[in-house]
Amino acid sequence: MRITQGLADMYAERRRRLMAQMGEGIALIHSGGVSPDSALWDKNLAYLTGLDDQSVYLLLAPQGVRVERVETRTGPELMRGHLVHEILFVAPRSAQQAFMEGEAATFDEIQRATGVDRVYALDRLEDTLARALMGAGVLWLNTPGTPSLSAPLTPDLAFIRQLRERFYWVELRNIARSIHEMRFVKDAYEIASLREAFAIQTEVFEKIMRTLKPGDNESLGQAIFEYELRIRGDNVTASMGNDRYAASIIVGAGKNSAIPHYMDNNQAIQDGDLVLIDAGVSVNGYASDITRTFPANGRFSPRQRALYAAVLEAQQAAIDTMKPGSTLLAAHQAVYDVFKRYDLAQYSYGNCGHTVGLNIHDATGRTLDDREQPFVPGVVLVIEPFLTLPEEGMGIRIEDGVLITDAGCEVLAGPPRDIDAVEALCRRA
Repeated sequence: MRITQGLADMYAERRRRLMAQMGEGIALIHSGGVSPDSALWDKNLAYLTGLDDQSVYLLLAPQGVRVERVETRTGPELMRGHLVHEILFVAPRSAQQAFMEGEAATFDEIQRATGVDRVYALDRLEDTLARALMGAGVLWLNTPGTPSLSAPLTPDLAFIRQLRERFYWVELRNIARSIHEMRFVKDAYEIASLREAFAIQTEVFEKIMRTLKPGDNESLGQAIFEYELRIRGDNVTASMGNDRYAASIIVGAGKNSAIPHYMDNNQAIQDGDLVLIDAGVSVNGYASDITRTFPANGRFSPRQRALYAAVLEAQQAAIDTMKPGSTLLAAHQAVYDVFKRYDLAQYSYGNCGHTVGLNIHDATGRTLDDREQPFVPGVVLVIEPFLTLPEEGMGIRIEDGVLITDAGCEVLAGPPRDIDAVEALCRRA
């Protein structure tokens, strides 16, 4: 569990805003059971506390819950306990874990870092929740994804079923959308973290683009990426991957650049290949996402140049639509219109972008089509038109971050993307 000191007031304000929206009842927020991939699991709990541990539960009670009944023996709380609004339940590290992995943060350290009223051991959750539900009419739970009707119940959904059966008078509601709507608009701290993430990724990607050449293996690009992140401090990590430095970077040369989620990164780069690199860098938990496609030998062929120019034009057309009140759907339509004009629409792939934040594909607030969510100042997205032509042995994607502002939008830091500038960066002597 990573603990960041000095941000308790920010997390407390987010929880205060959420409890104001709740109005009634209590909320139990847990981020486990959403995805086995540590980079893709829901970050609603992290947004409210700064804790990135899937075993942690957060209890919020706008009207308060009584705790520590027998410990209060004097004053107005006599035999009634303390009225608190926020409790974190954390699994203590066992003696074996402490020996193998080192000591975890203490409960006092967690309380100071998050600003919550109480931090309890996880084994106190069941009793505390049960007593709180006896007088509650509404229980808010965190289900951020759409559950499958046919698959077996996840542990989280099985727990919800148990709650419904035992506390039959309590109305269950989903709080995930409210948190996602808060996350959709970034505050100053989030925007600063994203700016730094995009700036760091720009430096690393430029180094990869300058280095890779015909005869190298794709794995060299991944090695550079992982090394550069490793030396940059504890608050900088890969945005994807199952552990701290096992970055899910795409380094695809030639025909591999046409595979949207190519991850092998183990083939030799040939003269004349285009190389596609796609990854994210996380700063303070906030994820950038950049893609660049460049010629391994430093020169686009005429066909590569024409296709690259079309992708670049499509990306700029999408960016030109981005302002308050517009949508990702409008940006996607702009990309499609450019590709259709060049008779390339049949080679385009998927949507042209997504929000970024605590998740590399971040929360949007909607449960159906987030492409229709109107932009407001503070929204941060990436635009990534992609042409995939496997029969020609190439794929071309250009991806950059965009911040929605009062006046329109701002393109965040990224490596060169104009044709001449890309060739100049990659040119071989």
